[in-house]
Amino acid sequence: MMTTPASRASALFLVGAVLASCSPYQEVELHEVTRVEVLGLSNQHLALRLDARVENPNGFRIHVEEPEVDLFLNDRFVGKAVLDSALVLDRRRTAVYPVYLHADLQEGSLFAVLLTGALQGEMRLGAKGTVAGRSGALRKRFPFEWQQVVRLRE
Repeated sequence: MMTTPASRASALFLVGAVLASCSPYQEVELHEVTRVEVLGLSNQHLALRLDARVENPNGFRIHVEEPEVDLFLNDRFVGKAVLDSALVLDRRRTAVYPVYLHADLQEGSLFAVLLTGALQGEMRLGAKGTVAGRSGALRKRFPFEWQQVVRLRE
């Protein structure tokens, strides 16, 4: 049987993919969100910066992509969030990373929530969903859930 350079390259790629999928892979963990900043707010749009302490115990950097995030204010769904900038987690490190995201809000969902927050002086901000982590050919989705009370008055 004669092998061609293309078939050798295909076999090498297949072996590499199998070895990568068998490599030990530890879960990335969101420990806490240390800061929340509202960058923009309108009736239809919300822009946020979150400083998140994330642990990557793996021996390789992980590129965070394709988030599927539901945003909640006072336990009410207000919209789907989108990551605004690239996020790369350093290998074998726990660090605080700035996360910029925005959400197009559901019609009418914000007014009642903001009114309640203004009267109470605080608002509960929450996010639930998954993000994909990629390192070379290895790709995995990570579930997460986070909730924090944000004080509107000092």
